[in-house]
Amino acid sequence: MKSMLLCSLLTVAGLSFLPNPKTRSLISNPNILELKLVAQLPAELPQRISSLAYDGKNIWVTIYHGRGHYAVLDRSTLDWKISDDDKHHKAIKEVTGAFESPGGVCFAKDRLWVGGSYGESFGYINTQDWTATQIFKGKYRNDPASQGYAGMAYDGDHIWIAWHWCRYNLPTSQTQLLLKIVPETGKVIGEYPLPEGTPNDVTHGLTWDGTRLWHMKDSKLSSIDPASGEVIAQYYLRQIRRASGLAWDGDALWIAEFNGKIWRLPF
Repeated sequence: MKSMLLCSLLTVAGLSFLPNPKTRSLISNPNILELKLVAQLPAELPQRISSLAYDGKNIWVTIYHGRGHYAVLDRSTLDWKISDDDKHHKAIKEVTGAFESPGGVCFAKDRLWVGGSYGESFGYINTQDWTATQIFKGKYRNDPASQGYAGMAYDGDHIWIAWHWCRYNLPTSQTQLLLKIVPETGKVIGEYPLPEGTPNDVTHGLTWDGTRLWHMKDSKLSSIDPASGEVIAQYYLRQIRRASGLAWDGDALWIAEFNGKIWRLPF
């Protein structure tokens, strides 16, 4: 009866939780009823967020087709700072490829990892001097259909990428993948199907909370076991339509929508 009551409460609130019975006792859950819209991208920037990253202090927001521009959000004041350093912009454009458009991003110590939104390349920028230190070029699938490195996370040892391929004649288990990558070589050493979402929308969110990966596509937030790629739990956040970025700050998930909205989901 208690379980039925909780399920009813979450459905009324427009949010639903689908736990995996095998791992239910191993996870802590977000306070999904406390999901809150906290910010909007500054009006002077194009309202199209491609990804989020957390640098240990602030939330970084990258812009789809933004030519390397980004914005930084102060978590405590919710004030924005818009990038104004052409050296930063140049480095981001250099990593992302011909379209100069970032997809996924994440921080790994003093490195900012960036994936191209058209899947041409990924690599990292040394944030000490803002040079594009390492670029791994080449599409994951040699195919003319659109593809993208749409979300990125770092677990302390490996880079993870949410990769999307717009091949509609194939099942999403082949076109929406979680890639495990060796940072030193760019080699993919693991591949798992991602929780599926809209096939023709390349936006994904991906982040790491210290023990597990979090992925968001459309309105569906998923917790993923990095050892197996198994989905531990899923949450439907119906206020959010088109998630395009995730970042974990130690206490909460920050969620971006492509249209410039920033949400905070505490744990």
